Amino acid sequence: MTKKIAINIIMGFLGVGKTTAILDLLKQKPADEKWAVLVNEFGEVGIDGAILSAESGMTISEVPGGCLCCVSGIPFQVALSNLIAQQNPDRILIEPTGLGHPKNLIRSLTTKEYQRHAELKASICLLDPRQLKNPRYLQHETFNDQCFLADVLVANKTDLSTAVDEKNFYQFAQNMTPEKQQLGWVKNGQLDLAWLDLDRNENRRAKGSHHSHTHASNTDASASGQDESMMPVSLAPGQSYQAFENEGMGYYSLGWLLAEDQVFDHQALSQWLMILEVERVKGLLITDKGTRVMNLRDQVFSEMPTRSLAQSRIEIIHNQSLDKESLEQGLLACLIV
Repeated sequence: MTKKIAINIIMGFLGVGKTTAILDLLKQKPADEKWAVLVNEFGEVGIDGAILSAESGMTISEVPGGCLCCVSGIPFQVALSNLIAQQNPDRILIEPTGLGHPKNLIRSLTTKEYQRHAELKASICLLDPRQLKNPRYLQHETFNDQCFLADVLVANKTDLSTAVDEKNFYQFAQNMTPEKQQLGWVKNGQLDLAWLDLDRNENRRAKGSHHSHTHASNTDASASGQDESMMPVSLAPGQSYQAFENEGMGYYSLGWLLAEDQVFDHQALSQWLMILEVERVKGLLITDKGTRVMNLRDQVFSEMPTRSLAQSRIEIIHNQSLDKESLEQGLLACLIV
């Protein structure tokens, strides 16, 4: 009998470190196993997939735009079927957007169609324990249901947390039923490889119901007969940059794709990012100091070097509408003319 493909969902709200955790898991991958990664993001530009590809050297499959709970129909089925047919992996790690409700994704992966050749194993949810002091997270349906549906609940970024945060995390986790199979208190997304082989508990239930959102992809391109919101974004020949937008679940995203010859002044870009009053910024950027992965979450800026890039891409996510004209002006002002 052919061994089934193991599938794990690595979920969590915006900025909790899902991509970092997957990169750490990939470093732990047994040498005799073949793994694949399927990524979906709220924004249209595809930052996390590009980071995973740049840092791991793997080919990353993506379901662009929106969230997997909404696109777990045809786009998800096509992406997953192509991944299985082309790579025939032993394990697939799925990273949904931080704003995605996992209920429909779990439902899709447990249908008879997928159960013939794949098995959904434990789902892992990361959270930042500092968020448990903020009513905005505790009252957010998606945040709660990601936690409730997870088999393994992991507090990440604990190096930034206090003893009160740790107490809040364990109280929060222990109030959930069924009991979590494992609880983790980690930093830098360092997950235990053994957690991936834990079985899924079919009795877990979401607290909430569902959500809706709209796509406003490619703000500069003309409409076409295709569903462009489900197509990977790209630049036209000779195009220097292009902006893309999305909105839903009370959040807004604004992203840009920039050609390879558009080089940023590293100092100017870093300073501009650090003064932005937005919830989340992430990007892979070509600068005069080399290529960089840049992150901003809750006004905390971080960066690290990365491999060479064919394009720059950056995404801003916030819980209020974004001023495209002003933000684009500020971003482009950081380019070296």
